[in-house]
Parts: sequence; structure tokens; C-alpha cells
Amino acid sequence: MDKRSEANRQTRERIARALLRLLGIKEFSDISVTDIVREAHVARASYYRNFSSKEDILVNAGRLIMDDFGKAMGEIDGGCLSYEGVVLTFRYFREYRIELLRLHEAGFTSIYERLFQEYVVRTAQGRIPESMLRYGVSFYTGALFSVYVRWLENGMKESPERMASLFYTMMAAAFESVGTSFMEGEKVDKAVGTHRCEAVAEER
Repeated sequence: MDKRSEANRQTRERIARALLRLLGIKEFSDISVTDIVREAHVARASYYRNFSSKEDILVNAGRLIMDDFGKAMGEIDGGCLSYEGVVLTFRYFREYRIELLRLHEAGFTSIYERLFQEYVVRTAQGRIPESMLRYGVSFYTGALFSVYVRWLENGMKESPERMASLFYTMMAAAFESVGTSFMEGEKVDKAVGTHRCEAVAEER
């Protein structure tokens, strides 16, 4: 990557991260271009050279969130398809709860759902049968993201561990009913049995 391209990449990242920080304190509709360039410490010309609108920044900001998420997922065996990966998913997105709630209320949830699905499809390749990759992962990520959004709307009263237990139990039952190995049966049985007990204990 040449110096100009790298400089543009860094500018785009600074602007996207500035928008995320601003979403922690303001509604999306109340954030102005002036707010963004001041927070990012870039010239207004740099903003318009890289983005056509605030909405355009959201996609870039979403990719940054998913890049950070991928780094946090690290070497977890099975990634988002494992119980540990689901726990990390709920923990990680709780960190962005204010920003994502504001975007959800502004009607931009679908941007992040699509980016999340793309990430899981990319990381699931080679882990599950090709026949399940397109539709099975779409079903799984759609369900996971929908549960996350409802948790977000309800104020995140339950712990990430509790939510992961509920979600993983439901998914294991769903895939078992259609006889698929999408979630690696032996690991599912162990995780569901162990963490269902933890969820019940927490509920008490």
C-alpha cells in the first residue's frame, strides 16, 4: 500500500472511530459533520474526500467493530459457532451497547447484522459442510443477532453467560430436530448440559 492510500485508510478509520465515540454521547441525528471532523481531528475536506454522508461512515464503522470483534474472538475453537464464542459475542457487543442502541433506534440495525453475518460466514468456511454454509449460517447468525437486539432493547438485564446459555440451548435443539451436525453434536451436548445448569442457578 502506497503512502497516499495508507493515509486515506487512517483518515477513514479516524473518522469512523470518531463517529462511534460521538454515538456514545449523542443521537445519530444530532451529530453534525462539524462534530465528526472535530472529534477525528481531520479537515472537513478530508471528510468529504472519503465519505459522502454520515450514513456512509456507518459501514466503515461497522467493519471496524467487526475487525475488533474478530481480534477479540482470537483462537476460540469453533468461533461464533461454539458456546465460548457466543458468550464472547454477547460480552463484546455489550461494550458497544450505547452506540448500537442509538443506531438501532435510528433504523440502521441491518447494516451491522449483514456485516456480522459476513464475518461468521467467512470464519465458518472449512468448519462446517459446504451445503450448510449459506443457509445454515444465515439462520444461525440471524437468530443470534435477533436475540442480541431484543436483549439490547430490554436493557441487557441478563448476563452474557445467561444469554449464551439460552441461545445455545435453543440452537442445539433446533439443529438437532433437523438432524444436522452444524454445531458439532458432542460439544453441543456438553455445553448445553453444563451451561443450562449455570443458567438455572443464576436464575435462582
